[in-house]
Amino acid sequence: MKQYAVIHAVAGLYEGYSDTTCEFFPKRGFAEKHINQILSGYANDDMCVDVSGGFDDGIYVTMTREYENYQACVPSDMTHDDYVAENMDDVSVEVFRIIEIDMSNRSYSTESCWLTWDQQDSCVAWDYYPSCMSLVARVSSDVVDGTNENWKDEGLHNLAQLGEFISDVYYRNHAFIDVDDYVMHAFRIPKPQNSDSYDS
Repeated sequence: MKQYAVIHAVAGLYEGYSDTTCEFFPKRGFAEKHINQILSGYANDDMCVDVSGGFDDGIYVTMTREYENYQACVPSDMTHDDYVAENMDDVSVEVFRIIEIDMSNRSYSTESCWLTWDQQDSCVAWDYYPSCMSLVARVSSDVVDGTNENWKDEGLHNLAQLGEFISDVYYRNHAFIDVDDYVMHAFRIPKPQNSDSYDS
């Protein structure tokens, strides 16, 4: 069974990056319509200075508090990416991405599966959809392996973050972890209504 996830994220680690959301749709057309409805709200927003990209590679919306300066400097003095990098205190970039999820190979599974999102690189983190136990095991391993050097200094904080992530995996539909350079969202992939598996 295919589903389509719409990720709406703040790119990288700009302010508000923990507010990344994900909504699921049974058809791609519904996902595209959802994004278009959100984008239409930016049309009259002065803070929205650039919309680029497309459904296949992601749509990027640049927001800035210094919107008067954007039109003056970007076309003549620098590229859009240079402008964003130079003015990062006043600029944020939002990402909209449609992700096709094919659960046909897991159709009889009663375990929940997860879509993972790499917050720093603004992309799907893993090329598979782990179950709860697999998600917890891999994140735990990644966090411990990636923070061994700082474990003595930040171990309790990291352990608390990991504990909260694990709790969210088992009790919520969204889990988020931010430990050093490891920043990831996980979203529970919904099963069809009135079903305990991913059968269509």
